[in-house]
Amino acid sequence: MTTSLLKVVNLEKRYFAGYQGFKAQYNQALHPVSFELLQGETLAIVGEAGSGKSTLARILVGAERRSGGEIYYQGQPWDMKNLKQRCRLIRMIFQDPTTSLNPRLTIGELLQEPLRFNTDLSEKAREEQVVETLRKVGLLAEHADFYPHMISEGQKQRVAVARALMLNPNIIIADEALSALDVSVRAQILNLLLSLQRELGLSYIFVSHNLSVVRYVSDKVMVLNKGELVEFAPTETLFTDPQHEYTQRLLQEHLQLTRQKA
Repeated sequence: MTTSLLKVVNLEKRYFAGYQGFKAQYNQALHPVSFELLQGETLAIVGEAGSGKSTLARILVGAERRSGGEIYYQGQPWDMKNLKQRCRLIRMIFQDPTTSLNPRLTIGELLQEPLRFNTDLSEKAREEQVVETLRKVGLLAEHADFYPHMISEGQKQRVAVARALMLNPNIIIADEALSALDVSVRAQILNLLLSLQRELGLSYIFVSHNLSVVRYVSDKVMVLNKGELVEFAPTETLFTDPQHEYTQRLLQEHLQLTRQKA
């Protein structure tokens, strides 16, 4: 039996909303969710705004604390690993590379940051790894000396991918990472991610509202609605035989939008 790379059991998130009388009140952003992710697999999380998909992603990457539930990495409780270990294992690609890349740092300095804070590598070794990673994502060694404003949007997203790769993670979470790109650049970045997955054995969690992208890249899909998991199925099963009315509506709206663009 194959051990899951990542196993999530009854993960939930609620936010304190004040008091009613003397009783604390909470808003449930994410109801208990359970799933497993295998090595080299891609899981997509879909849903409308406010569905809880980004909340789930932020919890997994450590940007938010969970209110309940358990996370296991290769069968071991996630909490047993320290912060540096977690940073190495799971990395995130954010939606807008323009705002996530510090304009005052060169590309090389941006890519060295995770290495400086999470490894004991020498400056020379860090520089060598930066160059190697830039080449992996289709950029040149010379790009290390550029500032973010000097490169195109597509190149910025390649830098964001490179930064996610710097600590050699096993899982990368892409939170709407392709939504700001035009169609041709989006296809290039998607193909890059798939190539890296084959080369490095990466597992991906794609948070997206773009169902065309989801169908293209994912092995299985979770559908969230108002913080609740309403459907979870292999990708083709979900697209060809959706069971929940919410999933059916999402797919129908996607089909209508696709026809309008055709």
